[in-house]
Amino acid sequence: MDQHLANYLIGYYAHFMTDKGKRAFRHLSTTYKLNHGRTDSAAQHEASNAPQPFRRALSENPEILELAHDGMESLVLRTAERIWTDHKDEIYVNRCPRCGQVAKTPKARQCRFCKHDWHDLS
Repeated sequence: MDQHLANYLIGYYAHFMTDKGKRAFRHLSTTYKLNHGRTDSAAQHEASNAPQPFRRALSENPEILELAHDGMESLVLRTAERIWTDHKDEIYVNRCPRCGQVAKTPKARQCRFCKHDWHDLS
């Protein structure tokens, strides 16, 4: 699965994420903000020393930390693959009719890759 499809699934079908997945995502999002884009294990350790308001968003649960261990990109790919496998029949992936790439949103009508515009198609 490519990163664009994974981001699309996480962005528009997050309601299919498990509770643990959502908590791992929150943990990594906070780590990302505190460490200027880094979510690796070292960044997560550094984030654990953050001031109290930020620490509330971080998890100490070993199961959550295991999910988050490899960082945000890995979590997004694994979660998106699970969502795709478990809910493929319930998901609409908007693709460009010319190049086949994933559109930015489910309602987009212009490709961000090849710039094809399909507003006039019904």
